[in-house]
Amino acid sequence: MKTYNNRAWFLVLPVIICVAFSAVLPLMTIVNYSVQDIISPTQKVFVGMDWFKSVMRDDELHSALYRQLVFSLSVLAIQLPLGILLALAMPKEGWKASLALVVIALPLLIPWNVVGTIW
Repeated sequence: MKTYNNRAWFLVLPVIICVAFSAVLPLMTIVNYSVQDIISPTQKVFVGMDWFKSVMRDDELHSALYRQLVFSLSVLAIQLPLGILLALAMPKEGWKASLALVVIALPLLIPWNVVGTIW
């Protein structure tokens, strides 16, 4: 049985620490902002969970979540059968199959920021 030297993973450790630190610091800042009402840079009022309670009791939020759920389920009910029908209608062999795969996969190559810029 061959043994492997895993000491090379220590070379990746500084990058992991930098990425973890750059992810934890903004997260803690957001948590701090979510429980404090910052009136001015020098005056901060601790509100705790009051904002979260008021948001969760909001009727507009509940109706918006319900509308989003209905919209998502209706879109899925339309997209899934259409996608399956399209996949079944595609050619199985030959140059037409390759062309169909390229035409369908081509939009996946366009980054979303380019799409946003075009719009």
